[in-house]
Amino acid sequence: MSFARRDLLQRHYTVHGRNQNNEEGHPIQGMIPKSAGRTPIACEHCAKTKTKCDKKFPCSRCEARNLTCTARPTRRQSKTVQRLNNLPNEGSRAPSESGSSSDAQNRPEVTPPSNESQLSDQSPPQHPSRLPDGSSPSSSESHSRNTSVSQPAQVNMQARPAGTIVQLALPGSPPFFDQSPTNSLAHAPSLMSPMPVQSMNGYMTTTPVSGYDDFVRTSHDQSQHESPQYFINPWDTIPMNTDFDPMRIDPALMLSMNMDLTMGPPTDGILGMIPEMGTPQVYGPMQTPLHTPGMDESMSDLQIGSSAAMYYPPNRHISIVDSGPDLGAIVAAQDGWTVFRCTPPISSSTCPRTARLNVERLELSLKNTEGWGNWSPLWDESDFQHGGQIAVAPLQESTRDKLLAITQSFLHKALDIHRDGNSSSNSGESPSSTGSRSNFILLPPARVLECFLRSYANSFERFYPTSARGVLDTNGLMQHNNDKASSLLILMMIAQGAMTIPSMETRLLTAGFTEACRISLFDLVEKNIIMASDPIVLRAALLFTVQAAWSGDKWQMDIAMGQRGMYCSMLRHAGVLAAWPTPTQPTNGHTSTEGLWRNWIDQESRSRLVYAWVMADQDISLFHDSAPIFSVTEFGVSMPDTDQLWQARTATEWSGMFDEVHKFSNGVSSVGSGVRPQSLKDLFRCFLDDEIVVHDVQEIHLTPMHLRLLLHPLQTLVCQFCQLLSCFSDSFVASRSRNRALTAASTRVRLEEVQALLTRWSDLAQRYLKAHPLCPMMQANLVMFHLISMNAVTNFPEIERVARRDDPEFDFQQPASWIHKKCLSDAQEAISHAGQILRLIRQMPRGIRPPWWAGAVYRAALVMWVTTFTNDRPVKNSPHSSHGSPVPVDQLPPEHQTIRRYVSRGEGFPVLTKPDGQQILLDNGFAVLSHFVEVIDNGVPTRFSDGIRSKLDRLSRG
Repeated sequence: MSFARRDLLQRHYTVHGRNQNNEEGHPIQGMIPKSAGRTPIACEHCAKTKTKCDKKFPCSRCEARNLTCTARPTRRQSKTVQRLNNLPNEGSRAPSESGSSSDAQNRPEVTPPSNESQLSDQSPPQHPSRLPDGSSPSSSESHSRNTSVSQPAQVNMQARPAGTIVQLALPGSPPFFDQSPTNSLAHAPSLMSPMPVQSMNGYMTTTPVSGYDDFVRTSHDQSQHESPQYFINPWDTIPMNTDFDPMRIDPALMLSMNMDLTMGPPTDGILGMIPEMGTPQVYGPMQTPLHTPGMDESMSDLQIGSSAAMYYPPNRHISIVDSGPDLGAIVAAQDGWTVFRCTPPISSSTCPRTARLNVERLELSLKNTEGWGNWSPLWDESDFQHGGQIAVAPLQESTRDKLLAITQSFLHKALDIHRDGNSSSNSGESPSSTGSRSNFILLPPARVLECFLRSYANSFERFYPTSARGVLDTNGLMQHNNDKASSLLILMMIAQGAMTIPSMETRLLTAGFTEACRISLFDLVEKNIIMASDPIVLRAALLFTVQAAWSGDKWQMDIAMGQRGMYCSMLRHAGVLAAWPTPTQPTNGHTSTEGLWRNWIDQESRSRLVYAWVMADQDISLFHDSAPIFSVTEFGVSMPDTDQLWQARTATEWSGMFDEVHKFSNGVSSVGSGVRPQSLKDLFRCFLDDEIVVHDVQEIHLTPMHLRLLLHPLQTLVCQFCQLLSCFSDSFVASRSRNRALTAASTRVRLEEVQALLTRWSDLAQRYLKAHPLCPMMQANLVMFHLISMNAVTNFPEIERVARRDDPEFDFQQPASWIHKKCLSDAQEAISHAGQILRLIRQMPRGIRPPWWAGAVYRAALVMWVTTFTNDRPVKNSPHSSHGSPVPVDQLPPEHQTIRRYVSRGEGFPVLTKPDGQQILLDNGFAVLSHFVEVIDNGVPTRFSDGIRSKLDRLSRG
């Protein structure tokens, strides 16, 4: 038999099972075996499309279209095929295996070595992580704290059947917010799928790749077995725990990956917690990853920066915002603050925990010896230049060594407390430690610690002066009989000073020291209750309370509010609030001046400690709209004396100045007489009786701290009467309207009496400023005065409810009448006080401001913002109208006639003034809040100021 074509001859031999020698043999490789002596049928794809199939395996059409060729078996098999199936495997392979091998060779997922090298050349080079100063971290810092997260998964790159997805099996890890944010995935855009992830509950609702809809329709029409997967979705390939919530995503993870997400209105849960990130990026085509992305972490990946890093204006001062976003857990919890609530709040139970995060990052930071060795502060010396600062004694090497040893125990105690159950052993090893890594830390160099102490002396000591002789001597503090208490105090000083320095490392150091010292401070008092009355312990507790209350970390802010009451009770139970007996002089009268000076310093130290707590209690209570814990009737201890006596360096200098301050009429020296200033209770009684100034003669000498302490009982009265007024109902019942009206009216009269006392305080302050230069303490006093006066004419919690749109009774049709009824009882006076707050804050040096300065800007901003609902008059279109001329309330002092006429008669219309002289009318909420955001931008950025800025910015954008 002859055949015109060779392929027909081969088919004939295959069907009949014999070769050209008329012998039975194996079918030719690649051909479909015969089926019961009949011609083989087309493959599945060719049969579906009704196209001609050449019956090869794989057929030419499937091979050309990169399809998986599948032969369709016939009903019966011939005896020849049955014999072939029983042959040993080494003789030949079954047709299905042959097809799989051939298919594996044609799969596009597996890249040949040449292509692999080409891809590696095209990928960005992997550089080691660098520190902000350009140094490389040590090997002990290059590993992630959680090995279950940092170990890269190994992907088996052997050939797999077409259509399967590579599974990247990662070990289980703790929830996102319970661990430190992992390092950003290297080159994330090249690993992300260009398609939106449908399993993320609508996080990405737009399509960044054109033509994607057509691609989806085409791919869904085809079976999974028809074509291989060209795109791998990493979210589908990573196994998640059963309790994983896809909406509970760590913002730090997204921020560290440089992902620009455009989200809709924050309508649920985490959507309201993540800052808007600008315009979306368009991701290019993706190559199938050949290796699992590494998640290793180093010092450069600490991601400690400003929470507003993505949208700070370029004219902002030197800040850590240029280094990267802040910790995602800190940013995510800003809407959970229990204070400064102008944005929709979230439940405290959903806020992430940051205590463990802080101590772990502190450990990594202290191990970065090379980074601290090259660290230098980024600040402008002019921001800290102001007269009256105290000196800082050089830190001795022995003091630093002793402090290092005790700090080691503090940090390990904190790590042991916050260690999870699945972490390392109980041997004191840190959660991030392994058997080959050392848990020994080093403090920053002495020059760096001295820099932090100078910053503390320039900021904290100006508003809470507690260091004697005008020198901050940490070497002397370490001579205390309890070195742990002294170390706690010094570490809190370092943390407080580092907070005002804009740096990645300092922000990490501050948060870590605050948490570690909190644990050890509580443990010290719990083990020895006598330490509850120790001045060093109470002073360390004061620094912790102030630092944590204005830290910007929700967890630390809440714990400060809770433990503030405990430490105030310790102070009260220690008996230091009562009057102390006057020390008796020896009968021979020969007491040295040195001994008198030392006794005076001991009494003055206790007095300043007590009243520093009073000022801290007043600050925290004011911004939380609550009454202070202390009552003015408790204070029988004498108030602090003048700063000149407190800062005297020698006994001779002190004695000469003491005679000038406490001069006796008969010319007798007052040194050794035991004369002391009045207590706060006695001074307030004289203030109520108007006995401080009699016939234009000031009978009682007042210092800036005395004026500040006088505001404490006035703030208590304003808070009590305002809370009582807010409790009266607006609905009047006929049978009880008379009694209810009289009760409200009498309460308003009492509040007006307190306002008159505030005016008297302002007169005393102006009298003092005429004879003395303006100092930082006096600037803070004036800001506090305007805040208290503003509270007397506003209902600030109601203003925040309006900002949150949390009041269902708000009348959007007539907002002016509703706001005057609920929020502002005197709009002109409220605007005047808010303008003065803004003026005083801008006059303060950037580096010498009280820790709550951003909170004062926040309250002034919201008062100005709510007045924009009432200013519906077209003043800017009619400059010559009867409304008068503009009144720059943030430029003129309160005693200026223009301000007085505006407040008393309503003449003119208020405006705000920019640094370039441009005026802003109070008729546009966005313009007003943007102006206050710029004021915050001009200050030293901290986590607290960043949180305030973020809230005001979000409120301005609605």
